[in-house]
Amino acid sequence: MRPRSTKKRLLWFSLGLLFLIIAGLAWLTVGFHQDYKSIPSDHLVGNKAHSVEALKEKGLPFSFLVIGDPTGSEAAETLIETSVVNGAPAFMVILGDFVKKPDIWNHRFFLTEMTTEIKPPFPVFLVAGNHDIDYFRSKRRSDERRVTPEVYESLYGPRNFDFVFNNCLFIICGVDPVKPADFISSLRDALFRKSSGKKHIFVFVHYPPKGLARHIPGSMPIPHEEEFFTLLETFKVTTCFFGDYHGYWRGQRKGVNLIVSGGGGRLKHSQPAWGKFHHIIRVTVRENEVSEDLIVLNKETGFMHLEDTFESIVFTEFFPIIEDRVWVLYSSFLLFSILGISSFILSLRKKSLGQRVNNETGSEKIYNEGGRWI
Repeated sequence: MRPRSTKKRLLWFSLGLLFLIIAGLAWLTVGFHQDYKSIPSDHLVGNKAHSVEALKEKGLPFSFLVIGDPTGSEAAETLIETSVVNGAPAFMVILGDFVKKPDIWNHRFFLTEMTTEIKPPFPVFLVAGNHDIDYFRSKRRSDERRVTPEVYESLYGPRNFDFVFNNCLFIICGVDPVKPADFISSLRDALFRKSSGKKHIFVFVHYPPKGLARHIPGSMPIPHEEEFFTLLETFKVTTCFFGDYHGYWRGQRKGVNLIVSGGGGRLKHSQPAWGKFHHIIRVTVRENEVSEDLIVLNKETGFMHLEDTFESIVFTEFFPIIEDRVWVLYSSFLLFSILGISSFILSLRKKSLGQRVNNETGSEKIYNEGGRWI
């Protein structure tokens, strides 16, 4: 049975360790808050004119990245960073669901990660997904945190967007379930105005058409599906990319390449194994051909998941409470650091006192039994 002094030493040591861990988390949170406040106003994340102006035309060949449904995960961050190191893409397109919920703090978390941590050296264009915008008022979400279509466009620019780069046309379609015909009108207009004489045409949509494959359920059938396909085929679109399904699929319809790529973030346990892996696509455009290379993340470590969860909780649950009261973070760090160091000192003092008492008790016992000092 352990002496009482040993139990007290363990208690103080455990408390000290706990307090210092909390202090460390508080200091990490200070860093997150500094990053959040450091988001540059002229960042290149979104569908804005200055993002197009930042593109650097060097002619063919060139490459760009496509990733779908990252939902702010560490897996997506690793994939993007790996893709940047292994090449020099001109830009990246995210196929929607880049946040977990259509909450303003989730979007602030996304922007903080992209602009202060990942910091891709190229523009990032966005397709609006069903997790990114709250089209229908949710009773669980307060109005001041709700991301409506208007709030979304104030953050990132228009949902329907197009630009020309190296004589290739890129069209981003934002499917609005409230106004389903809008994206078709925008797509048709962009094709009529800008498709003539273009080397290649690429279209990006979040929702894949229903029936592409048996294992792709199609959570929201794409509106005006036949008209959509007719436009792709009439204007000889090179490739159309879709997200939403958390995996990979590739096919073709009447000369148009169709690619589903939603493996940037969480992979659902319920979906079949086919195409179920974390990936990002590098598309290389040459004079007479377009090729795609899959960059795959073989596995996601537990540490990556824990870091992702902690950062997300800090931004979406804690930052809305403290707002600009950053002194709370510094005070917490100082308080728990003092408590942790004090607890460790007490555990060491208890140990020294315990040893001294044991030594004295042992000496008296030897004297009494032996009748003399040894």
